[in-house]
Amino acid sequence: MKRPARPLSDRVRAMHTYVTNAKTSLWRTEEYQGETIGAQAYLGGVVGSDRDAMKNSDYGAMWMLARLTSDPALVNDRLPHARNFKLMQQQADPGFFQGAALGQYYLSKGKRFVEEWGAYVEPVALTYYVLSDLGNILLFEPGNQQVRQRLRLGADRLLAWQHADGHWEVGYDHATHKPMFTDLADRRPTFYGLLIAHRCLGDEKYLAAARRGADWLIENAVEPLKFTGVCGDVRFAPDFATGQIAQALLDLHDATGDLRYREAGVAAARFYTTSVFTHPLATELKKSAGGATRADWEINQTGLSFEHGGTLGSVNSGGPILLASHAGLFIRVQQLTGDSLFGDLARAGVLARDAFVDPTTSVASYYWKWMNRGPGEFPHHAWWQIGWITDYLISEASLRSAGKIEFPRGFFTPKVGPHAAFGFAPGTIFDEVATLAWGDAQVEQPEIDSLLAKSPSNSSTENGQFFVVLMNSSAHEVATDVAPDAAKLTGGAAKQWSRVGLLSAAGDHTELSADDRSWRVTLPPYGLAVLALRADQ
Repeated sequence: MKRPARPLSDRVRAMHTYVTNAKTSLWRTEEYQGETIGAQAYLGGVVGSDRDAMKNSDYGAMWMLARLTSDPALVNDRLPHARNFKLMQQQADPGFFQGAALGQYYLSKGKRFVEEWGAYVEPVALTYYVLSDLGNILLFEPGNQQVRQRLRLGADRLLAWQHADGHWEVGYDHATHKPMFTDLADRRPTFYGLLIAHRCLGDEKYLAAARRGADWLIENAVEPLKFTGVCGDVRFAPDFATGQIAQALLDLHDATGDLRYREAGVAAARFYTTSVFTHPLATELKKSAGGATRADWEINQTGLSFEHGGTLGSVNSGGPILLASHAGLFIRVQQLTGDSLFGDLARAGVLARDAFVDPTTSVASYYWKWMNRGPGEFPHHAWWQIGWITDYLISEASLRSAGKIEFPRGFFTPKVGPHAAFGFAPGTIFDEVATLAWGDAQVEQPEIDSLLAKSPSNSSTENGQFFVVLMNSSAHEVATDVAPDAAKLTGGAAKQWSRVGLLSAAGDHTELSADDRSWRVTLPPYGLAVLALRADQ
């Protein structure tokens, strides 16, 4: 029944406009300890705030978009001030909390960093707001020695806080340094921060500690299916951190080759499917929602995950959430296991959700009950949406090409789920080395999503090869016209394409006429094809 009104890839391009507009995205800069720090206004509840809270969300997505677009607004303004924000957010002074995050938020009137719901520090927050964010910056800036030093400072603190059996405390009181929430166990992906440190810094002590933490987590969380969340406002009721555990364990398997971690990661992902709505069955019934008449399938909850469940959770009042960070993970797990349930749930959640997208900003609402009211009090959520959509689309391209389209993944984003950034290193498209690229491929049908990539030039007379990866986000066969503009994609270096080919999902090549200006491509349900275009200088 689903018919997308626009491609997900089009939403990403539109959100680029939103996040680079300081007024609409509520971007702010402040002076703090002699540095200019930048973040977006946060209008939700924070203890001690006077509507002056500021926050950044997805550092991986920020650096990814800057790399893809080379947009001066990002490169020269957002990134330097967001980097300063991150460095100031970490305690560098000696003491019990040296290396840890001072808090998720900065209060501009009080000139201090604070945690959302109290004066405590969580080891998992160190993984999120220090190691994950700094690690993602380092993937794009591997030579940044200050960031490397700060990453090591955070990793050593996480190592110092780890108990001998591998676990961590849920949190520490900021004043007394005593453990808090002692009735709970840290059944969260805290160990992942040490895996990040090992990948970035290479020290084996971090990998050994990550394995200890993962082993404890498997025994005490994955095997008994008992998890703790990361949202303090609902006292850590289970939430999207369970999905992050799945991805963290799969990443640990990639680093070690130990099949135990892959099996445990798949088990955690399988359990996370219980956080996803599978009812009620979608219909064509007309309903009134958000002041408009909608078909039931446009607003149906099936495929959406909850923020946090149980009697404490937001799902009772807000419904599920539209921030589908788990979608890429589910596609990857289908590719690993062959279990199509994961792909079905991912696609049910992310495709044709246009009823929840603000037509002005192209940013989706967070809670289901908000319909298309846009980012509201959470303007920083646009970055997470750019991140998860990109993660999902690249994961789909890999699944549909049987692994012949692959790009290196970064580290998962803080807090909201397992999606990660791309674009910091080349990947491959049917054995051709390629880097992700930016632009509009001019695809006619809204059911067709697209990704752009470019191979390096082989000589001074060539611009390299451009790839337009086309994916049908529909359960029906779709024929579409594709008209990628050579001048726009090559920055004016070429007026037209000199050679055009069409690759099937299996890599079979068909030569097309380069004299045409658009090409008709027919894609099967959830199918894939790739236009390969070459332009001579």
